[in-house]
Amino acid sequence: MLLSLLAALSVSLIAGCGTSVAVKGTLPTPVVRQIPLHVGVLYTSEFKEFLHTERVRERGTYKIDIGQQNYSFFQRLFEAMFVESREVSAPPLSSKDSKGLAGIIVPKITKYGFLSPHISGLKFYSASIQYHMTIYDMDGVPLAEWDVVGYGKTPSSSFGEGEALGEATMLAIRDGGARIAMETVEQPGVRKWLSSNGIGIESRAD
Repeated sequence: MLLSLLAALSVSLIAGCGTSVAVKGTLPTPVVRQIPLHVGVLYTSEFKEFLHTERVRERGTYKIDIGQQNYSFFQRLFEAMFVESREVSAPPLSSKDSKGLAGIIVPKITKYGFLSPHISGLKFYSASIQYHMTIYDMDGVPLAEWDVVGYGKTPSSSFGEGEALGEATMLAIRDGGARIAMETVEQPGVRKWLSSNGIGIESRAD
């Protein structure tokens, strides 16, 4: 009876454990040639407040808050990628709100995942973030859609668990941003969109 109670207490304590990770720090903005267009960007509340919650057996619940870091980074990312980017509401937009804009970009986080040494048996923490990117016209008609995945990892010996997961996640955000900056013009729908705005793809080559 005593052993059963102790076992139950042990499981209860494990269930009550958890790791909360607030992803913080400064991410450098990718250096990229600007696209000579003015765009609107819609950041949904789901994007700005994205919180990943995952229950790991014998480790408790992990809560990884990546929304604010993504929001801040993507603001700088699109400012670097385009002549102008300004935050807008969901399309369709009024003629006043859409004035001068060539399109509306909507970034979404569709998947987040992580691995720790306790799960993988490896000596590092890793994180991945999948983004779904969509460009709409002013009426809300999609012009281009594509997915981008960013990856990051950090040695387990460098940080405590929360810090290590935060660092790996930061690197995944940075990698995803770099891929968006470099790969956007390679998407067929984006090429068509650029061409409709009088921008030749050849002029983007280094």
